[in-house]
Amino acid sequence: MGVKKDPRLEFLRRTAPGTPLREAIDRIVLLGRGGLILVADRSAASPIIAAGFELNAPFTPQAIVELSKMDRAVVVDEDLKTILYANAHLVPSPSIPSQETGTRHRVAEQVAQQLGKLVIAVSEDSHQVTLFHGDWRYELQEIQTLLARVSQGLQILDRYRRELRELLTELAPLEFERRVFPSQVAAVLQRALYMMELERDVERTLVELGVHRELPERHLTALMRGVREEIELLVRDFKADSRPAEEILDELLSLPPEDVLRPDAVLRPLGITADQDLEEPIPSRGYRLLSKVPRLPISVIERLIEEIGTVDKVYRASRRQLDRVKGIAEARARAIEYGLGRFKNGYTATMDGF
Repeated sequence: MGVKKDPRLEFLRRTAPGTPLREAIDRIVLLGRGGLILVADRSAASPIIAAGFELNAPFTPQAIVELSKMDRAVVVDEDLKTILYANAHLVPSPSIPSQETGTRHRVAEQVAQQLGKLVIAVSEDSHQVTLFHGDWRYELQEIQTLLARVSQGLQILDRYRRELRELLTELAPLEFERRVFPSQVAAVLQRALYMMELERDVERTLVELGVHRELPERHLTALMRGVREEIELLVRDFKADSRPAEEILDELLSLPPEDVLRPDAVLRPLGITADQDLEEPIPSRGYRLLSKVPRLPISVIERLIEEIGTVDKVYRASRRQLDRVKGIAEARARAIEYGLGRFKNGYTATMDGF
């Protein structure tokens, strides 16, 4: 996919409920103590350690909790297998600016910026857990807060899915009459892009939920089932250039949020530009509708469109014309006539289960 992955999701996975590191953090919070944990290999950490003792002990949550009672930092390797140092006095470069007021958090921020490694600070007063990495700062959220955020996202996705289904169903009869306008294609793409962006937001929150993610993750999977496939077929139907639909879809997914709000920006990856008359209807090739005809492989659909043309021409084609296309015998010709006839008359033209 063309969407850039956030490398810091790995830090959220490592500190999610159910992980050994999160177990250690939760115990420190429960005891009402502060803590400072640096996740870095020896070669990176040792230059900034002014005091402390080398431990080289196996990583366990209980060991981290006990060592955190010494007030200074605990250093663990990046595989989370070995506790390298305990009671470590970390001395980052004083030239690194910090916006933090507390000593522990200020050191955490400076070390994270100097080393580019994950540093976890637990506040003794507020019990807040803060992750630092480079110039990134993130406060871990309560489970109930995360569940509420996911629930809200899923509710919005459910509404978007119903709206997308309606838009696609309304589009189908117009495809047979060559009355689909670019603005209508843009509206469908925009709704799908809103859904896929929101899906990414919910997935990021699910990472933080750890062992509590199973049920909302199932719900998310059900809500997004078939969306990408449906939109990829729509792109194949209406794209104005020869680029692969997958490439165009990746470009659409990479659009910044402000561009997704603009129909002209959404249509541009399809090769439909402002230079063209956006009020002129555009023909549909019919990939999306023909893919819903039972037992009609994509290879046959491609030959059908190549030899006969757009979906309106396929619909008007005689049995004899259909039979001439390789892979279409009498049974498939009947299925095509019946299936396209239903979609033309307003039958729900969306994917199974969509």
